[in-house]
Amino acid sequence: MDRLTKYSIPFAGMAKGNHRLQYDIDDTFFELFENSVIDKAKIHVDLDFLKAETVLTLTFHLTGSIRKTCDRCLEEFDIPVDSTQILLVRFGEPGVGETDDIIVIALSDHHLDVAQHIYDYLSLAIPMRIVHPDDADGNATCNPEFLEKLSGSKTDEEDHPVDPRWEALKNLGIRKN
Repeated sequence: MDRLTKYSIPFAGMAKGNHRLQYDIDDTFFELFENSVIDKAKIHVDLDFLKAETVLTLTFHLTGSIRKTCDRCLEEFDIPVDSTQILLVRFGEPGVGETDDIIVIALSDHHLDVAQHIYDYLSLAIPMRIVHPDDADGNATCNPEFLEKLSGSKTDEEDHPVDPRWEALKNLGIRKN
């Protein structure tokens, strides 16, 4: 994981105030995470790092695209990413008082690793259902040949008629008064 060292911010030696950091994320970044949900992406991260006396405020602005496979037509396409996330870092006992947007680090820490946070924010940018976006008229932009095959396919019942013995068994459990 030493390739992730460029995502480690040595905040102890920084002056108080606002600092701007930039990262370009590509496929090699996601190879460093085991079982990554993202394989291919081109993302630019602008990180505004505000150092104050008792808190660090990190504002991540992520732009670019993530390449995923459409759940409907199985073709790859780019999901656009334009997201802003804010992370607050407090000093104290690690794990105490943490939330999704607030982490606590020890007073003795001198570096802050942001690689996992960038990965998490990008993972959250992927929708639950991955399909090509609709066009301006509301029509699907998936592969038209595949959609035609999908809409023209028969259901299982049409392909395989139900055995009459199963129909007789369905009626056994039903009592009519």
